Order: sequence, then structure tokens, then C-alpha cells
Amino acid sequence: MMPLPLHAGALAAPLVAGLAAGFVLGLAHFATLARNLRLFVAGRLAAAFGLQCVRLAVTIACFAVLARWFGAGAVLAGLAGLLLARSWLLRRTGAGP
Repeated sequence: MMPLPLHAGALAAPLVAGLAAGFVLGLAHFATLARNLRLFVAGRLAAAFGLQCVRLAVTIACFAVLARWFGAGAVLAGLAGLLLARSWLLRRTGAGP
């Protein structure tokens, strides 16, 4: 039995999906981090802690879905997208280097 040929599209699609998902997730994750900081500063500790738990749970769940559906390559691409979103938001807000 001959092995099926691997096409570049078959390898690239999960990576592109992971990168896009990671970027969108990163935008949401770090935008809610700013909201979380405002809650902590305002002294609303229970709300801040709850939002922090939700932020982390959603991020972990999204990466678990990427791993389950698309594999490790998509997770690594998703992490790269998350870091790209972080960098973009920091530059946009003027808080970055």
C-alpha cells in the first residue's frame, strides 16, 4: 500500500487556522485584561477574580480545542497569534517598547 502524498495545503491550513484563532483569542484575552485591571484598581476584587478565572478558562479551552481538532502545530501557531495580538495591542495603546 502506497502512502498518501502530503500537500502543502494540508499542512498549512491548520497552521493558518491556529494563527488566526490565536490572534482573535489574544485580542479578547488582553482586552479583558485591561478591564480586569480596572476592576482590581476600583476595589471590586470578587468581580476581578471572577473575570480572571473566566479569561483563563476560555483561553485554556480554546487551546484545548485547537489541540484536539488540529494538532500541536495549530497550538504553536495559536500561541504565536496570541503573542502577535499582545504585541499589536501594546503598540496600539502606546504601552509597548
